[in-house]
Amino acid sequence: MPKRILPLLSLAFVTALLLAACGGGGGTDLADLATRAAGVEPSTSLSISARSVKFDKDTLVAKADADVVVRFENRDGGVNHNVAVYTDSSARTNLFRGDLFEGERTMEYRFRAPAAGVYYFRCDAHPNMNGAFITK
Repeated sequence: MPKRILPLLSLAFVTALLLAACGGGGGTDLADLATRAAGVEPSTSLSISARSVKFDKDTLVAKADADVVVRFENRDGGVNHNVAVYTDSSARTNLFRGDLFEGERTMEYRFRAPAAGVYYFRCDAHPNMNGAFITK
């Protein structure tokens, strides 16, 4: 292989690694998720699961100002997960925080949903697991 090609290939490889590391890390676009969920009817009974350190849903739509049940199935054996709801993606103001628990197990969280709006949910142990918690 010519000597000039090796540095170019190395640069391309490093660039690809940096792009891959940055990909998907731009945060959850709550407005986009809310737009996609516009036609979804709110519910007081929600379900979500985790497997391979990922939620199976990026949007939960609940009835505003109502008592809700979130059935959370942790399918990651030996891995702690939870579902927590915050006012926004900064995760500074907590509205509900479910207990962390090790999979494989299922837990039901019960709490009062906030007023109509678009909020943020995540797993506190793995903040890259997140989405929009929408109330209407």
